[in-house]
Amino acid sequence: MRKLKCFQVHGLNVSEVLDEFNERAEEFGVKEKDIISVSTLPPDPRQVAAARGGEKPPKLQVVITYWAAE
Repeated sequence: MRKLKCFQVHGLNVSEVLDEFNERAEEFGVKEKDIISVSTLPPDPRQVAAARGGEKPPKLQVVITYWAAE
């Protein structure tokens, strides 16, 4: 039975997050046809506060919803 899952990550821009997701899609067992939606949200204030030293605080979070076989 398939399950609805999501990949939610903070980043500096959407293309950076999508590049990472595409590189790891096989690891998640996701094919492009299984992706339902891609949404952006403001960053979680806790993540912004957690940025340390030379790290740039995230500017957004991206949520990718998809069907998974597991």
